[in-house]
Amino acid sequence: MTYRPPYTDEPEFSTAPAPQPTFQPLRLSDSAYNIPGAKSFTVADARIVSYAPSLSQNSDELFRVIRRQMKLPLRPLLGIQGTHTESGNDGKKKTTNNVTDFRFHLDLAETMLRGWEGPLDVNWMQTEVVQDGDEQKTFRGGIVQSRQYKPRKSHAKSVSLDDSDAALLESEADVMDGVEEGGAVLSEQEEHLKMWCERFCSDPAPVKSFTMTRELQGFDYKPMRNVLASHIRELNYRGSTNFWFKKGYSSVTIYSPHWINQLRTNSFVWWICVILQLWIITWPIIKLMEKRYEVARSQWNASLDPGSETGLLKCYAQNRDETQLGEFWATAVKQAAWTRRQGEGALLTRNDADRLRGMSNEQILRIQSCESEAERQRRERVHSGQGGLMDSVVGLVRGVSEASQDYRLTMGWGANT
Repeated sequence: MTYRPPYTDEPEFSTAPAPQPTFQPLRLSDSAYNIPGAKSFTVADARIVSYAPSLSQNSDELFRVIRRQMKLPLRPLLGIQGTHTESGNDGKKKTTNNVTDFRFHLDLAETMLRGWEGPLDVNWMQTEVVQDGDEQKTFRGGIVQSRQYKPRKSHAKSVSLDDSDAALLESEADVMDGVEEGGAVLSEQEEHLKMWCERFCSDPAPVKSFTMTRELQGFDYKPMRNVLASHIRELNYRGSTNFWFKKGYSSVTIYSPHWINQLRTNSFVWWICVILQLWIITWPIIKLMEKRYEVARSQWNASLDPGSETGLLKCYAQNRDETQLGEFWATAVKQAAWTRRQGEGALLTRNDADRLRGMSNEQILRIQSCESEAERQRRERVHSGQGGLMDSVVGLVRGVSEASQDYRLTMGWGANT
């Protein structure tokens, strides 16, 4: 038997992998995405659009809005739908109807992204502003993409300065341009963004737009889809399950308040142009008139892969790969599918996943009939012999409901008929 002293100066190292810390980012509020003059929008909308005149005329206000929006992430959404068909005969011909059993979305941003908390998360989000001379091909205030900004000759400055005066004014401008109204010093990237905002607001074109885009990198929803599909099948669901992935709030566009811009985003006018084939004329005219500025973007990384050559492992923003992310959402997805969630408010958030996480299948299936205070009081009255007729009726209805759920789980549901 080997003697082991009760104390040693040599530290002991465990071979078991250390548990990864659970990261909880700050909550995202839809109100944070609101901008002056914005049309009504939901998280499922890909674009946020504004026609506020102040944003097309006041460069300082436009700069503050775009800078704030660049710090907010896009909203990755995973859509889940279950359907089945019902066939019948009306006496003359056979009819088939498609029935939607459930349809909802998962708001994945707070469970797979990070970076809006502060400058410490620079690896998980990057911002980029186009600069003069960087040779990037994008819209720099013209009708086509270009590598250089070309100001209009009629609005070019005609003031001529000698070398000494120009040097003096240039040094003073450098000091003032780098300081915001509140006294905060702007970074080089923010200075370029401010310059583009000034160019946009000073552009006399009646039809113009300024767009900031958000991109997502390092995420593949297919492994997550496979995990969730398996969990839905555990409910003995026999219908057809469909998944789709979309990106909410992926861009912010500021339009000048011209009537052409107002009509181009009107759904009624859009359908009229499509039905009457007017788009053949209207769309080329808009493309030739619109001066576009697409010079700012942010990139949000769900994962970072250093590559096999470095020998480093792929890491994830919230320490969950796509499969683990599917397991994290599994309980909430099963409960939403079982309760046939759809329609208004059919958006699952991190709150739903946290609230239902760790529950068993039995708890999930019974959650819609969890006992309230009134139900507990009813049971107490029945057990004490003081229950009335209504207490008995309520108990009968609850019993029938629970029995029907057990039958649905045993025999299956959502099959084609």
